Amino acid sequence: FFWDYQPHMKESNSSNKRKTIAALTDAPPRTTIDFNTMDTISSSTINPLASGAKGYELMETAHPMYSQAKMAAVDGEGVDTYNVAVELGLQGPSVTVVRETSQGERSIVASIPSNDGTPYIHSYGLSANYAMIVLQPLRLDPSPDRLLELGFLRAMTHVDQTRIIVVELASGDVVLDKSIDEKVYFYHSISQAEIVNDQEGVGGVTVSLRLCAYKEPDQITGEHQFMRLEQAKKGREWRNKLHRGGKFCDINCNLLDQSVEVDWKDEIEQGYELPVTRYSRAFGLECKSEKHPRYVYAFGAFALGSKDYDNWGLFKFDLEDNKVSSYYQQDSVYLSEPIFVPNPDGETEDDGVLLSQAYFGKESETKLLVFDARNMEVMATVSTGFRAPLDFHGAWIPN
Repeated sequence: FFWDYQPHMKESNSSNKRKTIAALTDAPPRTTIDFNTMDTISSSTINPLASGAKGYELMETAHPMYSQAKMAAVDGEGVDTYNVAVELGLQGPSVTVVRETSQGERSIVASIPSNDGTPYIHSYGLSANYAMIVLQPLRLDPSPDRLLELGFLRAMTHVDQTRIIVVELASGDVVLDKSIDEKVYFYHSISQAEIVNDQEGVGGVTVSLRLCAYKEPDQITGEHQFMRLEQAKKGREWRNKLHRGGKFCDINCNLLDQSVEVDWKDEIEQGYELPVTRYSRAFGLECKSEKHPRYVYAFGAFALGSKDYDNWGLFKFDLEDNKVSSYYQQDSVYLSEPIFVPNPDGETEDDGVLLSQAYFGKESETKLLVFDARNMEVMATVSTGFRAPLDFHGAWIPN
């Protein structure tokens, strides 16, 4: 996952400020890349120790987010990045909200103990005033034998409840911490909104996190989760056993009465993964926290009700009408995560283009497809002349 910790800085400048970008995984070390030359500066830069840390940083999500406060970035000060980490200390594991400045200074906003084991957190929610952390009912198993036999994901153990934590960013206070019986599993968050409750003058705020989620853990820990690439090579029969993808799920936390509601969008039947919106990498005045985006873009197998895994598509989901509003699908074309590039002069949410790397199986060639995000029509096709591995995540960073 590529991240620009200096989005206010367009390129290295004459004052000897060197612009870099980072390649991230769930592990703390990051790869540092020179923005101008794309040369690798370091392939294993350890995260700077966060101010307020009380233990060893075991992992940090590969999905940082910019501050969602609506303010213009000031050159020289930049934009803060938030992330969630798992820390191991003398008192056991804890979950921390971490803030990092454009100058690389990291600090702990909040630290929450995890008393039932070490959680696996791949992404989280962030809005203007709150971070939401959903601890899915899975815990890491440190047993070397299980890790060697099953691999990192399949070796995880199960717990009985899903835990939802909401942190106020300004104070670092935990304003909601509740465990629920309903099990929610996920890799990727989509958006987070702060919805003002105005019914009967009660007031208060509901923090709503939208996820690409699963009701069962199979996509993460099962025999046929999507990382079982060795099964994909065995033939179509084995590929058709792979998981069909996630569903839209909103976790709504009412901060006034401390209630939590889980809302599955079951009417949308198309499974998908690696979802993005226009606002996925927004910061400053482009941020949107008052409601969820209407449109979500993602790729998925078993396209449009097909029973064949090999039918892949790229989908535009309309979350107001709860449907697939448009799509791209061609035989033997395997797409990857779309990247939304907004039209700077656009007036609608879906005014922009999508970039997606696609493997054209019949031609044995990887191409870059450019879509009109309004209708999913192909605007341009860029041939590479090569066959490249499918990618999970990418980035468009303006110069």
